Amino acid sequence: MELILVNKSNYKEAIMVQNAIFPKENGALNILASLDRKWFIKNTGLFYNDDHVKYYLAFKDNHYVGITGLYYYDSDSAWLGWFGILEEYRKRGIGCELLRKTIFLAKKGGFKHLRLYTDFVDNKNAIKLYEKEGFKGEKYTCEKLMYDCRIYSKSLCDDCVSLWNNKNLNLIYQYELDHMNKEKINEIIKMYKEKYK
Repeated sequence: MELILVNKSNYKEAIMVQNAIFPKENGALNILASLDRKWFIKNTGLFYNDDHVKYYLAFKDNHYVGITGLYYYDSDSAWLGWFGILEEYRKRGIGCELLRKTIFLAKKGGFKHLRLYTDFVDNKNAIKLYEKEGFKGEKYTCEKLMYDCRIYSKSLCDDCVSLWNNKNLNLIYQYELDHMNKEKINEIIKMYKEKYK
């Protein structure tokens, strides 16, 4: 499996893969903001907290099979973003391979922990994979979300894993980005297409 950094030449493919994996959550704005955060904020009027985001398309057997991403708020913890495998490639060990490659990238980046948040109800198969790979879960109640959120953490060094301990992640705003009006998202995508011809 090859990980291909999402950039200005393949962001449309990344959006298509993300939308196919997560049909109820549109990650297009996250992907676009990762390309040029300053331009995104200036031209959309939307705030985007993180300027340290990298997304990768997973490429295997001449096809895109999934997507993964890493971002961080501090130098200790990398966060997994939009990790998933296209439905037709599931149950073949590809998810495990992609997660291990993402863990390797986080270790290579010098992070002590890899963390993620997920919906405990809708992502039970992914949660089994995270737990199999040594992630420890905890309930996230800091914000009143529309889903049962869990934070999963894994140590990337010899230390024991330190849990997130329910610190605020501002996930309400992320939820609003993921569920924004499709016409508004398409308008922003069109602006990017003009910028990156």
